[in-house]
Amino acid sequence: MMNAGGGEQRRYVRASDRRLAEVAAQAAARIDLETLKHRRSEAAGVTTERSIDGTVVTATSVIECSLKEMQALLNPPTSDRYACVMRELVGQDFIYGSIVHHAQEITTQNVSVRTATFVKRHILARNEQWCFVSAVKSLESCDNNEAQGFIVTLASLHPDDVFTGKAQAASVIHIQGLSALYLVTAEPHRKRWQGREKRAVRVTFCAHVASIPGSGRPSPFRWLMMARNREEADDASNGVVLGRVVQLARTLKQFNVAVRRRRLDAQVLADLRKVQPSNSRCACCTRRVKASKSFFGSKRGSTEGRTMEDARGSKRCQLCGFLVCARCVCTVGKGSMSEESLASSKGIKYSQTVHLCEHCMQRVDDADYDSYCASNGSVSPSSAIQPDSPNAELPSAVIARVLSQVLGDASQDEKPVVIRVIKHLLSPKQEERNKFRADSDELAKSLGRLAEEQGFSSEIKVKTAPQVTPEGLVTLEDEEKPPLAGSTGRQYALQYMDLNDDADEEDTDDTDDTEDAEDVEDAKELTVVSRHPVPADEAYRLQWLDTHPNIISHVTDLPDLELLCNIAQGELQCDATLVTIFGPSACYVVASTEPSWRGAEIPRDHSICGHTLMTGEPLLVRHPEADVRFTAMNLVRRDGVRFYFGFPVKITFPEGGGTTAVGTFCCVHAGETRDVSESQYALMATLAEGVNRVMECRASRLLEG
Repeated sequence: MMNAGGGEQRRYVRASDRRLAEVAAQAAARIDLETLKHRRSEAAGVTTERSIDGTVVTATSVIECSLKEMQALLNPPTSDRYACVMRELVGQDFIYGSIVHHAQEITTQNVSVRTATFVKRHILARNEQWCFVSAVKSLESCDNNEAQGFIVTLASLHPDDVFTGKAQAASVIHIQGLSALYLVTAEPHRKRWQGREKRAVRVTFCAHVASIPGSGRPSPFRWLMMARNREEADDASNGVVLGRVVQLARTLKQFNVAVRRRRLDAQVLADLRKVQPSNSRCACCTRRVKASKSFFGSKRGSTEGRTMEDARGSKRCQLCGFLVCARCVCTVGKGSMSEESLASSKGIKYSQTVHLCEHCMQRVDDADYDSYCASNGSVSPSSAIQPDSPNAELPSAVIARVLSQVLGDASQDEKPVVIRVIKHLLSPKQEERNKFRADSDELAKSLGRLAEEQGFSSEIKVKTAPQVTPEGLVTLEDEEKPPLAGSTGRQYALQYMDLNDDADEEDTDDTDDTEDAEDVEDAKELTVVSRHPVPADEAYRLQWLDTHPNIISHVTDLPDLELLCNIAQGELQCDATLVTIFGPSACYVVASTEPSWRGAEIPRDHSICGHTLMTGEPLLVRHPEADVRFTAMNLVRRDGVRFYFGFPVKITFPEGGGTTAVGTFCCVHAGETRDVSESQYALMATLAEGVNRVMECRASRLLEG
């Protein structure tokens, strides 16, 4: 096995990859798979049956999720994700675990070696450690049955065969003789609330505990010796192994909670410090709620689902940002996770208590997470921009290279367009240097050299950058990431209906439970597409459009904008790059690399770009189908958009009053999502600045007549 540097990578398991696959196959053979396929009893709970060679523990549960979501839960790709799953399912009994080996030689199934350490049962016992092989195999390859699904097989390994990711052998007891299997099959679609179809999977856990898990019984006085003086490791007794297996079987009840926590990780929660609610009635059932209870109510331990109304009171939905009554609040809480586990969760959102209204919880469950689970194994929203590879090309060099190619193929009528674009990219800007854009000095050198080679250097005035003192030099610090919208929380609410306060319908008795109960029956239907958010500079933008009444037609299909779009589209490898301008109720595509987008008019409620206008930072959406803001939009549901990366187009307006966002410069892609590197971010930021200058130049010419 070779590593990235070309040397031999160290192997942390004794057995070969083929031997690991054989161990998993032998474990699966001990369990009657055909019987499990016909097991449909959920009410039976955990069943324990004695057999000639051991004990069989079985449990079944139906989880409302897709097969890919369940596979991501049962087969996490990284040690961090694996440890987080175990903490969620097992709780405080889980101490440590890791993935120590991936069997890359086995291509028919996903085989890996993992470890897990559990807390001791009582004060005189020792912690329990389990070294095991995990094998994930699709159900189609196991049987010719048409049913969709997969199998996860777990088989114990001897601790001496695993060289890392475990505790000192003599300080723990080892789980041996355990063979387990998860059978996951797709359930038929079931119609639920308001006629919506729900995807669900049936998960059956079956484990076989051998009667003699390990070697002979140790000396009864062995526990008196210090751990470092023991020569051999001890195997756990049948009772200890069986108790741990029963605990794993009971964790099936926690799968729904774990699935929802991962779905919340795909959302951008509202920053409740900046989003102020404007409703006095519940966002779901229109009951009268008191804001004082939601802001100053007592904090209790949270569980999945709902608890007593008196114990919880009204809350604020952390997704839409509005007030919701106690009867309509859903809480995805910490559950059994310890404070130490929360501290080591590395900021993953689903590790914290989250309050959602009933409608937002329904919207979260209705989104599509298949692509998110497949591609987001090790990427979280906090690290959306990936670091550059060692041989990454500088953004300034990319721009010069592409423009050189365009000039080589351009006609005499097309060359002035390239020259104008170079002028816009090199025009001075009265603002501080941005460390997340292409270096202005390098860009001036590259484009100046290109102008000299092509013979139009006299037409371009390349200004020497002013000398910057070391104190004023902007440098990129270690672990500093480019800014993105929503990285610290969404700063605007998601409004799905009219929630304005009814001042003329004040109730004389807001605490009348009987009257409130009648209001619950008048709950409005669930709205899947939110109203478009309104930015703070909306009035300035509309005023700019009134001042420039023909600006949209004046810049539509402008060659300067299309050239900037072509540069971005070629480097980000996306389907289309767009330049848009926003009107009062629609988004107008004025330039695009894809002809089908040109001249399109998109309602603001169905435009992802509308959310880019809300902040001055770029918006990156790697999985819009999993984000409740975009999953129901026509661009996502009908046109299949699966990637969006956009910058706001800002112009200086009004004079002396700062800048106003009038549109966006964005990349969209259908199919698989895309990763964005730091150099690609800098390239897009530089090109977006060029779009800003083109737009300002055309607007000023329009005023001049």
